[in-house]
Amino acid sequence: MPVGRLCSLAATLLLGLLLPGLLMATGSGKPGVCPQLPVDRNCTKIDKCQADGDCAENLKCCQGDCGRVCSPPNEKPGICPSVDLPQLGICEDQCQQDSQCNGVMKCCRNGCGKVSCVTPNFSAPPPLA
Repeated sequence: MPVGRLCSLAATLLLGLLLPGLLMATGSGKPGVCPQLPVDRNCTKIDKCQADGDCAENLKCCQGDCGRVCSPPNEKPGICPSVDLPQLGICEDQCQQDSQCNGVMKCCRNGCGKVSCVTPNFSAPPPLA
């Protein structure tokens, strides 16, 4: 197989691996991260939403034991930075909510469909603690 075709094939495979993560990171979701919802094993599984856009105001569509529900997000000040390319390395959730991140760091999408603690962008200086 010629080197040019091999490189083209490798580039296509790499793009196929990276593109789904990019699409998930650039979705039209609302800011913030879903909270850890209370455990409820005695319920009928019913999805009350499919996406953040189905929820009023700033509520997010979050997965619970009984299905997807609209819930207020856990959120610190600041805006999660945009992700141009997925992070390289281990693709796993490192946090579930902003309160699990040190200092002013926020729990944000990292580009591979997971979340990690990152330094947010501030349109105004953060409040002094």
